[in-house]
Amino acid sequence: MQTSKSLILARLKRSGGSPVDELATSLGLARMTVRQHLATLERDGLVTSREVRRPTGRPHFVYSLTDLGEETFPKRYDRLAELILEEVARLDAKEMVGLTPAAKKKLLFDRMVERLSVQYQAKLSGKKLPERVIAVAQILDEEGGFAEWRALKDGFEIADYNCVYRRVVDSHGDLCDWHLSLLEKLLGGDVRCSQFMSKGAECCRFVVHEKASI
Repeated sequence: MQTSKSLILARLKRSGGSPVDELATSLGLARMTVRQHLATLERDGLVTSREVRRPTGRPHFVYSLTDLGEETFPKRYDRLAELILEEVARLDAKEMVGLTPAAKKKLLFDRMVERLSVQYQAKLSGKKLPERVIAVAQILDEEGGFAEWRALKDGFEIADYNCVYRRVVDSHGDLCDWHLSLLEKLLGGDVRCSQFMSKGAECCRFVVHEKASI
């Protein structure tokens, strides 16, 4: 069972920042309870606050996660290292001849996409897009993500609020491209990302549409 503090951290993770009243309403907690927990979380360096002035009335404070607070959510650097090492061991030296460093990395990432898609095939085989979206959101959660999905007029959106490779993505942005390729493979549709956490958004938003019939 989640504690009130963990619920507050999770809500701040999703919102990117919230005032006390909003947290209390969304979590069904008393404002005083939320204030007390926030004071403890701020003392522990997990959240920070900034004063926001309003057109009328007293200013209020918006709370958000610190870097330390972000690190309380699952990270999978070990999983990434394992995937890379497995594929490096399987590469044939002849495949690398004449490739640029960027092309070598792309080859490695493409192999990782293929291997992971095979691993998850049992969960996705025979499913239509709506069922695949639900299954992929669950897979992201299992991998340490913080994913939600919703239906759109002409497709679906998956929002993932936790980048499990956060520190690595800061210096290797092509990991985002790899992740996008993996989702496209798993979902079996045309996927685009409308925003990335690596570019300052509160979450990564993936929009998927059925592939047009030929």
